[in-house]
Amino acid sequence: MGLNTALKALRYVLKRDKDAKLLLENLSKQLDVRFSFQDTEQRWIWGDDILTGYSEQIHFEEMDLGTFYATSPTGKLVLETLQLLFRKEWEKKNIGKEVLGLYREINMIYGLSEMISETIDSKAIAEIALEEASQIIGITHGLFLMYDAEIDKVIEVSSLGDNPNRLTNLKAQNDLIKELILRGTAAIVPPERIPNNPAIKHLKSVMYAPLKVKHRNLGIMILGHQDPIDFTAAELKLLTTIALQSAAAIESAHLYEKGLKEAQEREEAIRKIHDVSQKFVPSKFITSLGKDKLTEVALGDLVEREVTVVFVDIRDFTTISETLNPTDNFLFVNGFNGRMGPFIRKNQGFIMQYLGDGFMALFPGGSQDALRASVEMQQALQSYNKERLKKNRLPVKVGIGMQSGNLIMGITGDVERLDAAIIADTVNTAARIEGLSKHFGNSILLTGVCKDNLTNPEEFEFRYLGPVKVKGKQKPIKLFECINGDLPKLYKHKLATKKTFEEGMDLYFNQDFAMAAVTFQRIFKRNDQDHTAKLFLNRSAHLITKELGDDWKGIELMTTK
Repeated sequence: MGLNTALKALRYVLKRDKDAKLLLENLSKQLDVRFSFQDTEQRWIWGDDILTGYSEQIHFEEMDLGTFYATSPTGKLVLETLQLLFRKEWEKKNIGKEVLGLYREINMIYGLSEMISETIDSKAIAEIALEEASQIIGITHGLFLMYDAEIDKVIEVSSLGDNPNRLTNLKAQNDLIKELILRGTAAIVPPERIPNNPAIKHLKSVMYAPLKVKHRNLGIMILGHQDPIDFTAAELKLLTTIALQSAAAIESAHLYEKGLKEAQEREEAIRKIHDVSQKFVPSKFITSLGKDKLTEVALGDLVEREVTVVFVDIRDFTTISETLNPTDNFLFVNGFNGRMGPFIRKNQGFIMQYLGDGFMALFPGGSQDALRASVEMQQALQSYNKERLKKNRLPVKVGIGMQSGNLIMGITGDVERLDAAIIADTVNTAARIEGLSKHFGNSILLTGVCKDNLTNPEEFEFRYLGPVKVKGKQKPIKLFECINGDLPKLYKHKLATKKTFEEGMDLYFNQDFAMAAVTFQRIFKRNDQDHTAKLFLNRSAHLITKELGDDWKGIELMTTK
């Protein structure tokens, strides 16, 4: 923002901001001093004459705004107050500009994600990406290229604009483009270098960005214009975002067939683990039925108990599984359960069911035991991952969700086959909460019922995430994130920004989405691993232009399990 914008902000403070004018007028009366201000174009913004006694040039960010005059040196206090009011107005304009830019980028990401998520075809994804880039950035030409390492060739997936010699040029420039792809950087090509490259010499302006997934470079997106225009850093950032989104979608498309096979292998491994676990009944389950031995139970035995149900799930299990054979997969899951089980038992709980890539545990003593066990499991996982890192193995991440309530515990089946079973809506809700922990991007998620039932809530730190209505439930459920199980750096960040997060949530529920977005952006900028803050940042930005009814209460409707 330049001089004109600065002068507009200053005029607003002196002429339109009633509170600011009243403050300056009262201050000048108390100091018994008159003042005036003339801008650099000799226009009077306050007063209409040059006063003697005190004067000073006002400078701001290397800009000369004009001259301040006063009838005595005490006018300096008025000037300092005026400068303070001006800076606040300037900061408000900067925040507004930042929010608008952020909204534009987020809106583009939402739109592109929605479109490419509907296809698993690489060519269709490439065409969508180029079309979206042409509308957002304003280009006349584009190339979407992929590098096939097996044949060591750069392949055109899609193109935009007329370039009759592009295939010939692509073949001739294969090594150069391959080098750009493997380098994995984004750049705006200097105009003087464009004519030297046969592949792009028909253009006047060019920029490119890599198609990158994690640490792998799949290809490159090249955008151009037939006229000499100045691509900006913001446009290069948008191109980079489009390229990253497209690369992730194409990676999913490439892995689709492989993923089906891996999923079948994973399901088979889970089924085997599940079948084995079905043969055993937890001893605490037996005692809960009032029995001492498994041989004492009978078909139809049951009891109603109030417990806390905890679901634990290994995140990105497929990613870890694809590096292991079925036997090692089994040993990995068994090792994981062996590490986590002691914390369940230590806190008076028991594992009711193993689910392959996780388990369900019950805590008859309530949510205090359940939450303490959950925090201890997450902390133990941090030490475990340090050991895995030394062995060059992928880290293990776990999501935990819990709910408290009544359930029926009993023995079901028939005369030939008995099984321990629990029946309750509490179980279904706890499973949904665990699923939501991935959606919100946190490690431990609990309901308001669980939090209210804590005997010593001061033992933990929480962030309120608002109400959600999960699939199959009519009433919304209040959700809280327990941050004690987070990595130390992330925990300190969340603790330090807890008040700011609460302010952002208040703004969000009061439908002040612009300021909510700014607040959550401040939190996310401090630590980009705070996925919950990013989620509410995206939500707030998305809702800025939405028309909401008076009955809007911020209840998030979750339609998936």
